[in-house]
Amino acid sequence: MLKNKSLLSSAVLVAGLSACSSNAVEPVPAILPADSSEARAEIIDIVSNALGGKKVPIAQDVFQESSRLLLGPKPVTATNGVTVYDSNPAPVLVFELIKRGDNCLIRRLDTMETWPLTTQLCVKREVIK
Repeated sequence: MLKNKSLLSSAVLVAGLSACSSNAVEPVPAILPADSSEARAEIIDIVSNALGGKKVPIAQDVFQESSRLLLGPKPVTATNGVTVYDSNPAPVLVFELIKRGDNCLIRRLDTMETWPLTTQLCVKREVIK
């Protein structure tokens, strides 16, 4: 009797684990369609909150050409027009738009935090080889 219960428990465990693994979808880099103004407003809010409320300028076409958003310090320009570079540049922060199943998410690469977008319009970014 104990052997049958053990066998049954093992079968249930295996079935449960295989069901979980079949539902797991790997995230893939994604982009947004050209008319994504609502998504852009949401992206601005997510990035601002991720940076502790700091407002940062984000392009109108964010995530339309690339799945990544890079944020770095603004370069300093001398009075003669020459760009001055810091000898110890601040690290660039990278946010990535990903698609997991039907969901569009923004992921901050240095912390791997993710935030869902309400839009589901993102599409898998095709990689050119």
